[in-house]
Formats: sequence, C-alpha cells, structure tokens
Amino acid sequence: MSDELKSKVQSQFGASADSYATSSVHAKGDSLPVLLAQVKPQPHWRALDVGTGAGHTALLFAPHVAQVIASDLTEQMLAKAAELAARQGLANVQTRRADSEALPFDDASFDLVTCRLAFHHFPNPRQAVAEFARVLKPGGVLGFTDNVTVPQKKAAAYYNAYEKLRDPSHHWVYPQARLEDMFAAAGLRVEFSSKILMKELEFQEWANRQHVSEANKIKLLEMMRNLPPELEPLFAPRWADGTLYFSLWEVVIVARKG
Repeated sequence: MSDELKSKVQSQFGASADSYATSSVHAKGDSLPVLLAQVKPQPHWRALDVGTGAGHTALLFAPHVAQVIASDLTEQMLAKAAELAARQGLANVQTRRADSEALPFDDASFDLVTCRLAFHHFPNPRQAVAEFARVLKPGGVLGFTDNVTVPQKKAAAYYNAYEKLRDPSHHWVYPQARLEDMFAAAGLRVEFSSKILMKELEFQEWANRQHVSEANKIKLLEMMRNLPPELEPLFAPRWADGTLYFSLWEVVIVARKG
C-alpha cells in the first residue's frame, strides 16, 4: 500500500473504530450470512481475515474454525476486534497488524482467507489478490465481499468520486466482473458469485461515521441530486423525514485456489 494512503486509512479508521463496531452495515448486513453459507467453514481450518476492521467477519467465522487471525492496518481497529472477541468469549481469535498487499504470513498457511468491505481501500488490488492466493493452501477458499459499481467508466468514476469525498482513504470500487477477472488471473477459481445485494443507508449517519465536514456534506448532497442516469438504479436516492436515504450495491464471491 502506498505510504500516503496507509496514513489516510489509519487516520480515518483509527478515529472511527467505535462507530464501525456498532455500524449495522458492518456488524450485520445481508452479506454475512451469505458468505458463511457459501464458504462452508470446517472445524480444522485456520482462517485469516484481511482488513478486519472491528472484526465482525472474523467473529462470525470463529465458532466454525480452529483459529482466526484478524488482520488490519489500524491498531485501534485491532484493539476493538480483540475487545469484541473477548466479550463474546472467542478464545481462538488473534489479532495481527498487517498490510493487505504484503501479508506477513508464510505461503500456503491458511485454509480460508476472508476480506469483507475493505477491498475498495487497497491501492494495488491485484497485489492484494496475489497475496490472498499466496497465503492460501492449495484448495483453500477465499470468501470475499465488497461494494460494486456499474460497468460504465464515467459513471463508475462519478461513484468513486462521491465515495472519496466522504472518505479520503477510499481508493476504488469495481464492477463485479472486474473483481471476478482479478481472482481468476491470480489462480482463484470463482465457485460462487452472488446477485447484487442492496443496502440502504441514511446520509447523516453514513457521513458522520467518517467525520465529514458540513461543507463536504453539502457537496455530497449536490452530487446525489445530479447523478448520471446509469447510477440511478444503484443509489436509488430518496428524500424522507428531512434526510437523504440511498443504496449501495454489494456482492459475495467465493473462490478456490487451484
């Protein structure tokens, strides 16, 4: 990861650890049960959760595997993940500070790698996917979920500009087909790719989670009022109760090494 983006990620998420611990999008969300059902974790597996944030995915899988290492670039997030694991009595969860693009683990050392709602922060996504593949055992499973955007390039750029204005550590959200191509190029055979999962967000809570200034909130609302037509089905904006509600698209992809 570039040093500049690393420090942005640490700054943004270090200050937001508590809000991500309680965020319903991250702590719950439709993708979590789909991910668990499609991965089919086994009791003897050793698992790694990359970009764990407050640890919600690691904690989901912990009761179903032998060990989970929850890794993240941000120490405050790791502390929150360890706190939540202890609160739930999950003794098989360990935390480890790690850069997703240079994982400090041996080749072929995990049965499962998960990465949920973190990939859009990685500036070198193909390097991160190569690392996922490297640390997986032959036949090992990648359980992945992230936001996705439309395939039209100009509309996708507008989408990512919107996200980056809210969160400077945001790098890029890709169309679903691009993600699947990245996995295939790294030797990860896609076995499951979900339909689009829509999640609705309330604007103020979404913006406040990343401490957005009032000036930038005004800019974000103006961007939402002037969407490219291709993004209307994705964002599906609606104004109600004095605030904006809008949607994001998310997918679950499960792939196997070799």
